[in-house]
Amino acid sequence: MIFSIVDLAVPIFLAFREGLEAVLVIVIIILYLKNSNQNYYYKYVFLGGVLAIIVSILFAILFNSFFGGFSGTLEEIFEGFTFIISGIFIITLILWMSKEGPKLKESIENRIVLSIETQKVFSITILTFVIIIREGIELVLLLTGATSVGSLNQIDVIIGSLIGLSISALIGILTFYGIKSINLTKFFKITNVMLILFAAGLITYGIHELIEAGLINPIIEEVWNIKSILPESFPDGNPATPEFLEIIGSLLKTLFGYNANPSLLEVIIYPLLIVFIGIISSFLWKKNSLTIQNDKNLEK
Repeated sequence: MIFSIVDLAVPIFLAFREGLEAVLVIVIIILYLKNSNQNYYYKYVFLGGVLAIIVSILFAILFNSFFGGFSGTLEEIFEGFTFIISGIFIITLILWMSKEGPKLKESIENRIVLSIETQKVFSITILTFVIIIREGIELVLLLTGATSVGSLNQIDVIIGSLIGLSISALIGILTFYGIKSINLTKFFKITNVMLILFAAGLITYGIHELIEAGLINPIIEEVWNIKSILPESFPDGNPATPEFLEIIGSLLKTLFGYNANPSLLEVIIYPLLIVFIGIISSFLWKKNSLTIQNDKNLEK
C-alpha cells in the first residue's frame, strides 16, 4: 500500500499542478464571459479545450513511443538530450509564467475583449488551445522525466494523472461557483519554485545520462556515495535502511533528479541552474509586479 501511494504521489502532484493552472485560466475566461453576458462565446472556449486535450494525448502517445525506441548507449544519449531539451523547455515556461503571472488575469481578459470587439471569435479558441496545450505538453515532459528518472510505471502514471487532473477540475468548478477562491499569485509562486527544482533535476539527470554514454567528462566520477543513508529507490534491497528514508529518496529522485552518488559535474551544474533560473524568475516577477503597482497608482 505504501509503495502504491509513493508511486502515485508524483503523477498526482504534477498533473494537479499543470491541470490546475490550465483550469484556473479557463475559469478566468468563462467567468469574464459570464459576467459580461457573453455566454454565446462559451462554445469557442470549449472547442479550444477539446482540441488541446486531443492533441496533448496524441503528443503523449507519439513522444513515449519514440522515447522507448532505443537501447544501450543510444538510449542513454537520446534520453540525455531529451531530458536536457525538456528541462530547457520547462525553464522557458517558468520564465513566461514569472513574467505573466502577476498580470495573468488582466492579460487574458484584455485578449478576450479584443477578440469580441474585432469579431475574431476564433482567437478565443486559439487562446484556450494554446493555454491548455502548453500545460499538456509540459505535463507529458514532466511525467516522462519522472518515469524515466524514478521507478514509476505507466499504470501508476495514468492513475495518478487522472486523480491529479480530477482534483484540479473539482477546484476549478468550486472556484467558478464561488465556493472556493484561489490566490493565483501565491499558487504560481509556490509551484514555480517546485518546477525550478524539477527542471534543474531534469537537466542534471540528462547530463548524467550523457556521462554514462561517455559523451561528457564527469571531472570526478563519484564525489560521494550515500546510498546506504538515503537511497534512490523504494525498496532498495537493503534491510538495514529505514523504510521512510527509502520513500524520501525515491520521491526526491523522481521529482528533483536526486542522485546518491553524483559526479563532480552534476554537483556543480545542479545548484548553478537553480540559482540562475531562480534569479531570472524572481527578477521578472518583481519587475512586472512593480509595473502593475505603478499603473494602479497612476489610475488613482
